Amino acid sequence: MSKKEFILDQLAVCRNTDSWFKPLSKALEGITAEQAGWKPNGNSHTIAQIASHLLFYNERWIRRFDGEMIDDYPETNASTFENLNEPLEVNWRKLAENIDQSLEKWQQAIKQTSEEKLHSNIPGFPEEAVWWEALSNLCTHNAYHIGQIIYIRKMQESWEIAEDWY
Repeated sequence: MSKKEFILDQLAVCRNTDSWFKPLSKALEGITAEQAGWKPNGNSHTIAQIASHLLFYNERWIRRFDGEMIDDYPETNASTFENLNEPLEVNWRKLAENIDQSLEKWQQAIKQTSEEKLHSNIPGFPEEAVWWEALSNLCTHNAYHIGQIIYIRKMQESWEIAEDWY
């Protein structure tokens, strides 16, 4: 399997293909703004905050992949969970659509890229890293947070357990 096929597989599993875990499309399916804003306790993130964090990093990395030099670093990683510009009732559906579109952009970008680019160093990155490794880590990061979203849904009893056979 080429690195291109590998990354495309990981992106599909994160976005909309059932595998060992449910993809983000299923994890976010049918969530209301109220459910998206629910917190199990004061130290936890909401589903909307996690989706905002995922959107921030996926968009940031696709910009870098497209050749943009990234020099606008977030104040803290924690601030990427708070990137909601409008009230949740207005913003939730748009946020869910935006994260799906971001993952779709990734799928299209990888389909159109060369295997050589995936083996090349990331320009302007503070340490030596090649694209396929960074993108594999990005997909792992997505998978981690998808699991958190599903866990939150289980706590709020908005997840269909019969659907969850993994």
